[in-house]
Amino acid sequence: MMKFKKIVQSALLLSLSLQAVANETMMITDHAGNKVEILTHPQRIASLHVMSTTSILLDVDAPIVGTSTYIKLPGNTPYIRGGEEVFGIKFADTGYFNYGNKGSDIEQIKASKPDLIIGTVKYQKKIFDKLSKIAPTVLIQRYTPNIFDAYRDVATWVGKKDIFEQNYSDYQQKIARFKDKYTDELSDKTFIYAVPSKGQAEIKIRQNSGIITQVLFDLGLTRPQFLQDNFAPDDAGAEVSSELIESLDADWFFSTYTSQLGAGPESIDAGFDDVAPGWQFALTAYQNNQFIRLNREQAYTPTFVSADYVLHALEQQILKNRK
Repeated sequence: MMKFKKIVQSALLLSLSLQAVANETMMITDHAGNKVEILTHPQRIASLHVMSTTSILLDVDAPIVGTSTYIKLPGNTPYIRGGEEVFGIKFADTGYFNYGNKGSDIEQIKASKPDLIIGTVKYQKKIFDKLSKIAPTVLIQRYTPNIFDAYRDVATWVGKKDIFEQNYSDYQQKIARFKDKYTDELSDKTFIYAVPSKGQAEIKIRQNSGIITQVLFDLGLTRPQFLQDNFAPDDAGAEVSSELIESLDADWFFSTYTSQLGAGPESIDAGFDDVAPGWQFALTAYQNNQFIRLNREQAYTPTFVSADYVLHALEQQILKNRK
């Protein structure tokens, strides 16, 4: 009988201990300057930006209760943009609440009973107070000079900082090995990431855009003169006239296609043909087989899986050129 009582007491103490851990809180300052008290280990996280936040939560295996979604053509079905391409996760198979485009469905957010809401400064700043009445709410800045700073913050807020730090250490080692292995192709070299705006006679410069530019900057590649003259280092980018195609020359040129529209690598070339006929002759990167076409969802999401994707694509092109 005494032994049974001890077992019951131990189980009760363990339950109380776990409950205490579950209720622990911490004060943080989000990217909009809001001071917010949040749980140290939230269990029902609402993500209001699929590419910038949901992807990070998936990367660190955080408990998601719902997410904003995109609409995938031609079926007009909700999908986790980036999550599907990077992790193979289809929205219909998740059981997540659907918060709609840019997390705009307040009623669905409320119905999901989150214990933490993560939004963005750009889209949720004006409704921060409304969201905060539902659950503690934090906002992130989508574009930062170092994307891993935002990643570290999100991982910390959801109780997964240890996973981030281990993955980031592994990533830094990969970068160091890559730079050492391919010094000739990377040292003192420039890159540009741009996509054609088909039908608009414009080319969109993506100077700081997701994991792709982070990886390339970490490898030591730098901005070409045109970007240095026209964009501040922390600018996300902007559209420029396709007549400036010759000014966009760099040692390495990266462009992306989006699977949201069912496009493939060939759509990049078709897009440039449309906005800047003869573009191939204006870009030495194309002539030197240093023009790389990537899937935008895989190359953008701020995850270490996507970082590996970019590194692999670059390595494959380097090895192909070395033959």
